Amino acid sequence: MQRSQQQGQEGQGSSSTPPPGSGSDGGGGGGKKPRTKTMKPVAAAHLAALRGRYELLRSKGNGSFADVWEARHLRTGHRVAVKIISHAKLADEFAGDVDREIAAMRLLRHHPHIAHLHEAIRGADHTYIVMELAASGDLYDYVDAADRSRLSEPEARRIFRQLVAGVAFRHRNMVVHRDLKLDNVLLDADGNVKVADFGLSDVWSHERLLSRSCGSPEYVAPEVMEGRHYRGPEVDVWSCGVILYVMLSGRMPFEGADLSDVARKVRRGSYVVPAWVSDDARDLIAGMLVVRQEKRATIAEVMAHRWLSSPADTPPFPPYLRMMPPPDAAALRARARVAAVDADAVELLVTRHGFERNAGLIESLRLDDESSEVHAAAVAYQLVLRNKYGAAALYQQLLSMPPPPPAEMAPRRRQWVLGGGLNGGELLLHECPCTTMRRIARALRQLGVRILSYHSHRMACAHIASDGGGGSDATFRSFLHRQNDGVGGDGGASRSSSASVRSAATFRSFLRHNDGGASSSLMMSSSAPEMSNNILRSLSAAVIFEIELFKAGEGEHDPQQQRQYALHLKRTSGPQLPYLRVCSQLASKLRPQIS
Repeated sequence: MQRSQQQGQEGQGSSSTPPPGSGSDGGGGGGKKPRTKTMKPVAAAHLAALRGRYELLRSKGNGSFADVWEARHLRTGHRVAVKIISHAKLADEFAGDVDREIAAMRLLRHHPHIAHLHEAIRGADHTYIVMELAASGDLYDYVDAADRSRLSEPEARRIFRQLVAGVAFRHRNMVVHRDLKLDNVLLDADGNVKVADFGLSDVWSHERLLSRSCGSPEYVAPEVMEGRHYRGPEVDVWSCGVILYVMLSGRMPFEGADLSDVARKVRRGSYVVPAWVSDDARDLIAGMLVVRQEKRATIAEVMAHRWLSSPADTPPFPPYLRMMPPPDAAALRARARVAAVDADAVELLVTRHGFERNAGLIESLRLDDESSEVHAAAVAYQLVLRNKYGAAALYQQLLSMPPPPPAEMAPRRRQWVLGGGLNGGELLLHECPCTTMRRIARALRQLGVRILSYHSHRMACAHIASDGGGGSDATFRSFLHRQNDGVGGDGGASRSSSASVRSAATFRSFLRHNDGGASSSLMMSSSAPEMSNNILRSLSAAVIFEIELFKAGEGEHDPQQQRQYALHLKRTSGPQLPYLRVCSQLASKLRPQIS
């Protein structure tokens, strides 16, 4: 078994990684890569930035632009991990990853299986992310040190339960990790999972698609490998499938002589499960490693799988891991603000750790302000609490509290369906994807919409309103017919047609230039017919939009919605009002099939 090729650093999580193929070397196979420990001297800048708060003890690992150190919190003596990110080494294109990592960790800090963020310290040249220390290292080393370099199914089940519970919590709170791998799954002193390294995380929603290709090639989903758009949660599910496969088999599911070989196997979903893996585990892996993202299991389906139930050889599933849907992070934060302060912990802060007992101390322990001395008290308080009770007990305590008053809750964006927004939306349908896409194509043809490209779960479409007999509409349709000959609207479309792709690209390019008055890009096309100025004016009113079908259910965790498919529409060019009119008409035609 070999570490992922995009491994950024060792020990307490890796540094944010560039997209696949952007600078890593080596192949996907060839045995275990030796792991070296580089001891680095403590820079004077770090000593100055952390003076009076933390003492750096030893290097845990280093990467291209981030180092991780084990450190001691000076006032309490508790050990923490400090991730030191160099601004000078960080490429401009990845500068925003640091802010996203801090924001994601702050939002998710209450879950026991996500690395707890104590604080973030920003300096002129470095950013210091202080998090809980994972004393047992990462899951890669844990699996590699096991008998035959693989885990027993009971042990793999225990770890995987904690992992997917953390993933479900992230998805419930609209965060997708995008870099899940053994290197980023850390283990505390008791062997409990702590997911770290949120540098490539992002906010996902029902209203937009993600497109960034990132992560480690051996763990990324096919749609990410190919640079296609994706919703977000489904790529984490794929990575979880890879992690489970490695825990049970001791090797990567997609290995090859080089990156291109690995990529080819990932795109095909070509892997072999060893004979010793149980049938239930095989079934779960097969549900997660599905190439077509709309067919892939959701995280709710993964958690409900029979392999993760409680057989005799595994301890019972803890109640806090079974909670579906997972709790809202804003609700947990609101409960933490009104939770009773632990008197014993406060006494320790005053008698042992040098804090002054006054009227503002208790209130300061609930604040998230990181700019003053009161935050230092809050950090020390959390270190004392987590050392005394453990992360799981504190999490269950928050869950047992009554719901917070509405005034304490942070507002959440409402999820909407088609008609609830200005530039796109979703329809939820229950039929299988093939049937659904045929119905959509038939409805579009009835509305006079031309399909420029047709794939198994996505389309590119064009529409222009009638010009009242001026001829531009007919010429427009003639152009589409010549560019896209053979693309019909009711399942007769030529799938992945090169002509249809060229047609869509030609019109998108033309319409982008035509907004500024230029029309030469289309007129100079060798395949474009000659058009009058009147026709060109009509073409500027053409609406180009895309349709994509996704499996719904991520983030909702409603069993009745797990078999729904979400139809996402997005206008890529052209005026908004005609686009909304087409959306409304399409919704009316599909209404009998809509939930």
